[in-house]
Amino acid sequence: MKQQQWMVRPLVQALCTAGMAMMAGGVWASDAALLQEVEVVGANSENQNRADGNWTSSDSRAATKTTTPLNELAQSVSVVRQEQIEAQKPRTIAQALDYVPGAYSGLFGNAMRYDYVALRGFVDTSMANTVLDGMRLMSDAGSFSAFQVDPYFIERIDLVRGPISVLYGNAAPGGMVALMTKQPQMARHSEISVDVGTNNTRALGFDLAGGLSETLSYRLTGLGREADAMQDYSSEKRLAIMPQLLWKPSESTALLLQAYVQNDPEGGYHSGTPYEGAVTTHAGRKVSREFFDGEPNLDEFDREQRMLGYQFAHRFNPAWEVRQNLRHTSSDYASKQVYQSGWANETELSRGYSFSEEELSGLAVDTRVQGTVATGALIHDIVFGIDYQDRENTGFWGWGSVAGIDAFAPQYGNTELSDIGQSNWVREFRQIGYYVQDQISLGAWRFTGGIRYDRAKTSSLDTDTQVKTEWDGGETSRRFGALYVFDSGLAPYVSYSESFDPSSNVDAAGQVLQPSRGTQWEAGVKYQPNASTLLTAAYYDLQQKDVARMVPGEGYFESVGTVKSRGIELEGHLAFAQKFNLQAAYTYSDMKIQNGAAEAEGKRPRQSPEQMASAWLNYTPVTGARIGAGVRYIGKSYADLANTMAVPSATLFDLSASVDLGIWMSQMKGASLQVSANNLFDKDYVAACYDENYCYFGNERSVMTSLKYAW
Repeated sequence: MKQQQWMVRPLVQALCTAGMAMMAGGVWASDAALLQEVEVVGANSENQNRADGNWTSSDSRAATKTTTPLNELAQSVSVVRQEQIEAQKPRTIAQALDYVPGAYSGLFGNAMRYDYVALRGFVDTSMANTVLDGMRLMSDAGSFSAFQVDPYFIERIDLVRGPISVLYGNAAPGGMVALMTKQPQMARHSEISVDVGTNNTRALGFDLAGGLSETLSYRLTGLGREADAMQDYSSEKRLAIMPQLLWKPSESTALLLQAYVQNDPEGGYHSGTPYEGAVTTHAGRKVSREFFDGEPNLDEFDREQRMLGYQFAHRFNPAWEVRQNLRHTSSDYASKQVYQSGWANETELSRGYSFSEEELSGLAVDTRVQGTVATGALIHDIVFGIDYQDRENTGFWGWGSVAGIDAFAPQYGNTELSDIGQSNWVREFRQIGYYVQDQISLGAWRFTGGIRYDRAKTSSLDTDTQVKTEWDGGETSRRFGALYVFDSGLAPYVSYSESFDPSSNVDAAGQVLQPSRGTQWEAGVKYQPNASTLLTAAYYDLQQKDVARMVPGEGYFESVGTVKSRGIELEGHLAFAQKFNLQAAYTYSDMKIQNGAAEAEGKRPRQSPEQMASAWLNYTPVTGARIGAGVRYIGKSYADLANTMAVPSATLFDLSASVDLGIWMSQMKGASLQVSANNLFDKDYVAACYDENYCYFGNERSVMTSLKYAW
């Protein structure tokens, strides 16, 4: 019976041809006047940079898999646009979310290898809750094989908060980070940019786009960057390129071919410091944030990522269309690392050694039909589809010991290894989901309802012992919401949603973990009186069952129990006094662990600040010039289950200024200069602690000068 359920390859082939079959024979009743014009594939007016510093967006393309106005969505969604990314110069997607509510990117301090983002306080799968152009990146959250896309390639980020399994299948309860890449366009665009900054940062990027014929357009984007990390003996290097070709033979059909290749031969620093020594003193002293606990001649990191796929869309008539997205992903990962494992005495840290190699291959296919129909006074925007996800990750994890190191006067060169061991494994994940969603308009009312059924299978095979454990089952996810839009732009709403997240991770006994499940109620209000102003307030009550987290230094996970999270999120975008634009956010979350370890009962999970706040103000004194300043507040969190070890709050300041040189000198037309600074006053702080032995310093001050020429 199970074999019949998992004859998946033929099913994938059927999914890939489903769109063509529907084009040949599909006929639906529709009313052409009911369809709002939507771009099949490609750019729209929001792609054009605004000179006024207003970063307000009008819609979301990810929350419902349709283009829906933000003021008509019965859930919390924030959008980070390309202009904001370029102005604030984040080095990772996670950092690009520093000025939106409900997201925390400092889980592992200044580590840059992964896009760790905790949404509404939920840390598990924080590096695997990302969607790229409508499909999951197929990261394996319990391993080192998690995909990372550089912000330079991104046009916009939709942060969708709350459970979203009804449309995307496996998902963490806090929400998802939906990325949209820069895509081909007929209008010619050419730019080259050079960045130079602190820590020997050097980067060169190019972005070329335009039409090749009446039906073909392209985009070619590339980046090379290297920099020293904050810690000694650590550096980061990246080479990435993304070619794309869009074929649009008619106004109703489009095919976009995409590829993305990225090589990271150096991954920077990725370790921590004990709570005593980082937050408080150890033997009367604190460890420097530049301290490197590894060995320069032993530590290595190399990651290669490849993605190849397409997006296809065909409009049958003004009311109905079919879309299919497919992407194959693969990665190779190898690392060796010496890391501290706690204090041995007043000055020396014990150290361990880890080494690993992984090869991941994944496939994602999403086929859906969407359209508009009217039933009496009701207007229905309907989406129904099938998506399939398949991932296999093969590799080994090794471990050992290395001589300790003096944390206050380090001497390197102790490279003799002992107690070497290794575990070889294969981790697999497969999921097929069937979903339907209906967005209903009735006068000023907006109703959203959706249901999905997933069949999933996860497994973990120890190739040394040939012992295989697995989980195989099905799950139904639901979502519904109601919103009323007043003529004034005020829109109160209420919604309910569910999440389902199967895992290939194992516990101490080698058994695959049970899937985690989440449920959420949310109520809020949005106010959008004009295109430049959007104010939102939301209250949510969210619960996740069967939460687990990795045990440091081990290859298995331990149960956390059930985590309940209730909170308030506020966000505002507004323009005033003609030349000023303000973006502000506030987050408060009340989180508690239930049915976990005795000392954790009723306590707050680690790595989850209770409060966060931010504000960014843009001032445009003249057209073509902008000055921006921001402040970020990170509230108190905890390093231990009993909540006796507090991680203090921190307040950080950022700055950005840019000028179009062409407005001052005509011969410099197309050239622009920008200076960006993060943590302007060089605050020395701890961003979060995984536990008592692993706390992570936040980023030091970084200053970047960028020169861009566009033609």
